[in-house]
Amino acid sequence: MSTPRIHSLLPVVVCGAMALLPSRPASAQTPPPRPSVFQTTLEEANQKTPEVTTEELQAILASNGAPVFDVRTAKEYAIAHIPGTINIYEKEVQQIITQYPERSARMILYCNGPSCGKSKRTSEELVAAGYTNVQRYQLGMPVWRALSQTVQTDMPGVLYIYNGDRTSVWVDARTPAEFETGSVPGAVNVQKGEATAANDDGRLPFQDKGTRIVVFGATAQQAKVVAAEIARKAYWNSSYFGGTFDDLLLAGLINHRPIVVSRNAALAAGAACTATVHAADVDNGSYDPDSGDTLAIAVAPSGPFGLGQHLVALTGTDSHGASASASAFVTVADQTAPSISQFAVQSRSKADHGMVLVTVAYTATDNCSPLAPQLSVMSGDGAQVVDSHHVLLKRGGGRGSDGDDDEDDDNDAGGGVSLRILATDEAGNESSQTLTIGGHRTHR
Repeated sequence: MSTPRIHSLLPVVVCGAMALLPSRPASAQTPPPRPSVFQTTLEEANQKTPEVTTEELQAILASNGAPVFDVRTAKEYAIAHIPGTINIYEKEVQQIITQYPERSARMILYCNGPSCGKSKRTSEELVAAGYTNVQRYQLGMPVWRALSQTVQTDMPGVLYIYNGDRTSVWVDARTPAEFETGSVPGAVNVQKGEATAANDDGRLPFQDKGTRIVVFGATAQQAKVVAAEIARKAYWNSSYFGGTFDDLLLAGLINHRPIVVSRNAALAAGAACTATVHAADVDNGSYDPDSGDTLAIAVAPSGPFGLGQHLVALTGTDSHGASASASAFVTVADQTAPSISQFAVQSRSKADHGMVLVTVAYTATDNCSPLAPQLSVMSGDGAQVVDSHHVLLKRGGGRGSDGDDDEDDDNDAGGGVSLRILATDEAGNESSQTLTIGGHRTHR
């Protein structure tokens, strides 16, 4: 009797056993992935036209697959709209019918978000007119912006914001060198790749993410790139100008920095041997290139400065707060001659060898340096200078009423002696006075 081939039955037994096992409950199965916020709509019931998601709208705009109509007012559209869309106000629906007569053509409408009725009413009018492929982006502008998508501002919107919103922040996306030559008044310079740094360093208002921000550049594309980066930093109220920098220039919105021209100056030291510099001393024709702007000129530091050379900065600031500076050297020099006063004979006394010692008094001062005055004899026979305050004169031999020689009654040197006091300061400035002694008279 042969041995049974049991192993050949094993697959049948195993399969049968597995068939007897209970199946996995549906709740244990892997659920399908949930849609992202870019893939959702309002899902409102009983609507006459379907909605598109943000992701679908992005694809339509990227491929230019269908016209997307912004049915808000022209002013709203100019202030901010989804780039690539067409503005036809809801009350002008006939324009859509005229420009797009094909009733099967696909078209998308949007307005101011979930609660906005403009896109609903316009789509229903188009359906009533026979259009069969009308859709709505009912999430609208608010959700588009909330999802960090940038929007575009046109020139009428730029003018509205510039003239009416004093809290708005203007961002110049051009190079720093271009920015320095002139920009929108009060603008900050933020280039591609700098949104994070600008958010951290205060160029962007990180404490108020709802502040209106308008980005502009040399071209609309340059501005759009920077605006998209700023939008991704949660600045939901940001947009970019859809024109060029030259468009802003032609509109008179660009403020150029003042042209500051300086010159070196030499100033005379005053009584305290110092000088204070004023803007006019170093200004050499500074001006503001923008018509109607006022220019305030200031210099810093202004002193007072002592003798020597000093570096100062001349700064011009226009009525919009834009400024420019230029440096200049100010040289303070002592240009004031010494002062001599009260030059007179103080006393006379007899001296040896028939001489009279005359003491002269005077006061010599200078604003900057000490003095060493020099006394000299200008004329007079036999007069000798002893020092800066004394001179020896010959006695005339006359006698006083007491019969003795009287120094107060002699005719010194006959016709008199002329003395000169000279004071020279360290800068070479000179001052002098003369004094005549003789015949009982003293002359200054």
